[in-house]
Amino acid sequence: MKKAFFLCAVITLGLLAYGTYQGLVVAPREETMGEAQRIFYYHVPAASSAYMLFFINFVASIVYLCKRSARADAVAIAAAEVGLVFATVTLALGMIWARYAWGRWWAWDSRLTTFLVLWLLYVSYRVLRRSAEAGSTAVLAAALAIMVFIGVPLNYMANRWFRTNHPQPVTLDDPRMKFALLSAMIAFLAFALLLLWFRYHLERIAQELIGAYIRNATHGVMTSLALPAILLYQLPTEIELHHQRTFMYGGYIVAWTIYLSYVLLLVFKLNRLQKEAMSQGVALT
Repeated sequence: MKKAFFLCAVITLGLLAYGTYQGLVVAPREETMGEAQRIFYYHVPAASSAYMLFFINFVASIVYLCKRSARADAVAIAAAEVGLVFATVTLALGMIWARYAWGRWWAWDSRLTTFLVLWLLYVSYRVLRRSAEAGSTAVLAAALAIMVFIGVPLNYMANRWFRTNHPQPVTLDDPRMKFALLSAMIAFLAFALLLLWFRYHLERIAQELIGAYIRNATHGVMTSLALPAILLYQLPTEIELHHQRTFMYGGYIVAWTIYLSYVLLLVFKLNRLQKEAMSQGVALT
């Protein structure tokens, strides 16, 4: 299992590096948004990954209600938590994009507002799941997850059904842009599934620790990490180009700060679980 996970992690890292290279270097500069448009290659994959993870949470919650499967419950918890990470990245990059495109950090249009509501609903799900470890709490959380999922298709269709400042579904004319987006989508979907696998493993360990409850797992890890790919650029000389790249760099740095902080959080949680398992004499699988 460890070898398979390590292999998948190496493959995912390669996909992320390749997708980032396609988005930052190979894809041509967009005429309207300029360099700031490159946030698109992280923003859309993050939103798509969040949708996928919330769908997994939805299915796992149904399975749990039907079979009371501990594995299904672990999948639901892991999918919701990792989905929230990607949803947080989506919101953060959307705000950076809005600041450049509309001149303000937040606009109360239908797409942004429904996504914020969706984010808050899944935060509520996580709060409910962590409020207690009793079986009734898991049942209530599973029922909530099923109802909350209706917000996913609502948010996806919001810019089609309602008046909104958010761009309509984008059709990329340049094949290099399409390939860059496809590369980023594949990379971040793989990254999301890898984090889901890791988080599921941690949840299964926690379930094996009879009566053990880890209460400090949500403490944030503050870090500032940037992509090495940023070094591929020379310092811009034009003021407007510098402005565009400032937003682009800001989006990429914010995204990876959130992602890597969450990875560090999972590693710290794994260490705590291992120490507690040793103290209680529980053999981890």
